Amino acid sequence: MKENCTKSKTELSKIFKTNLENGLEVEEAEKRLLENGPNEIPKGKVTHWLVIFLKTLMEPLQLILLAAAIISVFTSLVASNWEVSADNFIDFIVIICIVIIDGVLETVQEVKARKSMDSLKSFTKPRAVVIRSGHQQEIDASDIVVGDLIVLEAGKYVPADLIMIETSELMVDESILSGESVPVFKTSNPLEKETSILGDMKNAAFMSTFTTAGRGIGMVVRTGSQTEIGKIAESINENDESKTPLEKKLIKFSYWIALLAFLIGIFVFLTMFLKGNPQFWPSYLMVSITLAIGVIPECLAAVVSISLSFSTKRMARENVIVKKLASVETLGSVNVICTDKTGTLTVNRMTIKKIMHDNKILSSEEYLKLKKNEQKKLFLQSLVLPNDSVTEGKERIGDPTELALVDFAELAGIDEQEARDKWERIDEIPFDSERKLMTTVNKIDGKPTTFTKGAVDEILKVCDRIYINNEIRKITQADIEIILKQADELSQQALRILGFAYHQNYKNSNDKSNLEKKLIYVGSVAMIDPVRQSAIDAVREAHDAGINVVMITGDHATTALAIARDLNLAFSEYEVMSSDRLELMSDLELSRIITQIKVFARVNPEHKVRIVKALQEKGNIVSMTGDGVNDAPSLSRADIGVAMGITGTDVAKQASDVILTDDNFKTIIKGVGEGRNVYQKIRRAITFVISVNIANVLAIFILSLINDISPVEATNILWINLIVESVLAITIGMGPNDQSLMKIKPKLGKNSLFEGVWKPMFKICAFSTAAAIAGFYMGMSFTPSELYADRYSSWYELLKSTDATLQERVAVMTFGRTAMFLVMTISPCFYVNFIKLSNWKVSKKIQFNPNLPLVFASIFAACLNIIVLFIPGLNSVVLLLNPISSWNSNNWYLILASIGIAIIPGILILSTDAIVFFTYHWLPKSWERNRRIATEFVEKDKIKTVKKVNSVVEKDKKIN
Repeated sequence: MKENCTKSKTELSKIFKTNLENGLEVEEAEKRLLENGPNEIPKGKVTHWLVIFLKTLMEPLQLILLAAAIISVFTSLVASNWEVSADNFIDFIVIICIVIIDGVLETVQEVKARKSMDSLKSFTKPRAVVIRSGHQQEIDASDIVVGDLIVLEAGKYVPADLIMIETSELMVDESILSGESVPVFKTSNPLEKETSILGDMKNAAFMSTFTTAGRGIGMVVRTGSQTEIGKIAESINENDESKTPLEKKLIKFSYWIALLAFLIGIFVFLTMFLKGNPQFWPSYLMVSITLAIGVIPECLAAVVSISLSFSTKRMARENVIVKKLASVETLGSVNVICTDKTGTLTVNRMTIKKIMHDNKILSSEEYLKLKKNEQKKLFLQSLVLPNDSVTEGKERIGDPTELALVDFAELAGIDEQEARDKWERIDEIPFDSERKLMTTVNKIDGKPTTFTKGAVDEILKVCDRIYINNEIRKITQADIEIILKQADELSQQALRILGFAYHQNYKNSNDKSNLEKKLIYVGSVAMIDPVRQSAIDAVREAHDAGINVVMITGDHATTALAIARDLNLAFSEYEVMSSDRLELMSDLELSRIITQIKVFARVNPEHKVRIVKALQEKGNIVSMTGDGVNDAPSLSRADIGVAMGITGTDVAKQASDVILTDDNFKTIIKGVGEGRNVYQKIRRAITFVISVNIANVLAIFILSLINDISPVEATNILWINLIVESVLAITIGMGPNDQSLMKIKPKLGKNSLFEGVWKPMFKICAFSTAAAIAGFYMGMSFTPSELYADRYSSWYELLKSTDATLQERVAVMTFGRTAMFLVMTISPCFYVNFIKLSNWKVSKKIQFNPNLPLVFASIFAACLNIIVLFIPGLNSVVLLLNPISSWNSNNWYLILASIGIAIIPGILILSTDAIVFFTYHWLPKSWERNRRIATEFVEKDKIKTVKKVNSVVEKDKKIN
């Protein structure tokens, strides 16, 4: 593209074999269409839902669950001496159902998100006006070929990449491609030298940009995938889908679980075989397989998916659409947000902020409060009459600068369409880039009145009088110096200045040059695409959460810095880098200073990708927010891409992982908070499930070593894993969010899934193991003597005897098994409510924010475990617990004693946490206290510095 920008239209005509007057012949155009294909943007890859579902089944955690299902069948067959029955497959069916449900959840979520994206179809505009065989005709944009002559007019989209060969005051909005909010004036003059910066290609128009004013004819030099937008879309499609941090951690976790289960099985079998009686090897094999199954968290995949699913629903209510479940956690891990400026941090609408009136600078609010008089009336008329923009409802057509003038006039009570009907335009001189002026003549109260707008310095050159303090007098050099100084001060704040003048000496003639002579200066306006107030709050919240915000924009450095100051994002030019400097830097040089730069200005799409990559190489988890086509490559390259739902282009939405339906930058901070909370809830669930499993395995292993037989059956373990743990772990993700998590700074680099959970896991394992063993021996004390009195003096002697049969051992342990079962199932129902991984160091106040779904689930699970004791068949046949007939007035309180032992781990966990909390906040060690004081001083110093900088900026604004 850049090489064509330096060619004259004659050279282009020869290169593309096109007649500059008549365009291509119809036959030639049809031939080129067949050779080169239609003018369409490459579509994104579409994966069939069945493939998505099968991929979910091939994930490591799911494969482990499938292996557990097969092992459960094998275990059941061994236990039944290989007698096949329906009971052998109950555990298998339950596990398979969990695997399928988890896969369906992921598949449905991804398919629903894909359907909400209409690929890129709507982005290619359907019709275009071309010149072929000497005639203008309207055709499908997909039928355009290289060499076609395209006619552009205000309100039309550019259907392909063009080099302009004729222009008449042509203005094109390229914000979706370049990020620059102000429309670009296009010329038909070739560039003197090649440039790679799209914004500097003044004689080129790019596919899917928008014509805001004027008229032009351009020659098509690129179509379809060869256009700038096509290249971007194609690069997105070629990108491999990377795993999210949570997916990577779960995959790694799955491998460790698989290895651990295998090693436990081998270790337990060998230990018991070498220590015990070799003839009991089938019993030892059952124990080892039972413990191997026991360590595998069958419910974990479902817990993760359901927790993420609940979070995505909550986020949808907060205007955050998540295209992939695991992206929620990635959003919570973000510590750098790279954001586009236009439409993301700003409102994407030029707005008048200052008025230069009576040689003073007034805010727009102050000016609107001024009394209406002739001077104010003429000024407001000058805003809407030399103006071609139109607003009607939500329809806004025209140059953003002119639209800003119309919007301000409407605030003052003047509708532009009514004004133009009332004060008819009878003559005009269109805007010219060399004059930098636009003039119209309108009938005001029957008198022709000339209104002129343009650059302030040019306006002052054609003015000999000034309307000031409600009177017209000769303009002086002092007036001119004051006005130019004010304009310069406002320009340094990145405000765009327009001046206005008028006169009533109109004479109808062919020579219109007199219209712009001896004018009366009436005032000026200063406008900018203003910052969203919500964006200011969001940047502050991001900084509080330890998230670095980097603004990346196509605007000039001065404009970008002004916006960054308003956002409290950057305060000096040393924190701003322009693309020309960026292009001269090597990757190593960029890496050294990347963390010091808060604003990147005048960037191209490839620059954005390079910036994101440099940040990632520093160990950052990077989010990129944006709405334009120019943002798409970096959205795709970032760890989490966030697109705007309203103003966002389809290309940006396709490349992103998350879409904000309200285009509010603050909403992403809510998403970060939700992401941090769901990650914390998943870690809590993992801590709970793994701790319970390990505690059970330890208790069973210890008792098996002592007694040469497992105290519980495989069905008992599966009941705990699939019923108790699942019900409790799933409801962990339904609890309220912990707002204190947004006060924690995310850690750079690798952040282990188990970081900070070892202490809670150790406490749970230690207390639960001890309670389970205590429960077993307490239950064994209730064993009736008739179960062993025939041959042994005690149940302990029976278990240690090598003559006792397997059936005798199983029968004598019924009461111990029942008590241990109650302790192992009820104990988690109590202490699951006290597993806290939240930021308890933030405040001395104890935050009581109960998870009601978890409380109700705990009560339900505890009651279910007691009720199961009295369900015939399930109690004695499936779970091998005490039958109903065994309960009497002498042993019924075994149930109460078991419940009492089950509560002890929860009380101990709560007590130790209370001691740690009290010690940290009220009895800190000297070194810890000194570190805390130093940290507080540093934070206070940062706040003071920001306040001082803000104060200086505010003073400068007031002075200006």
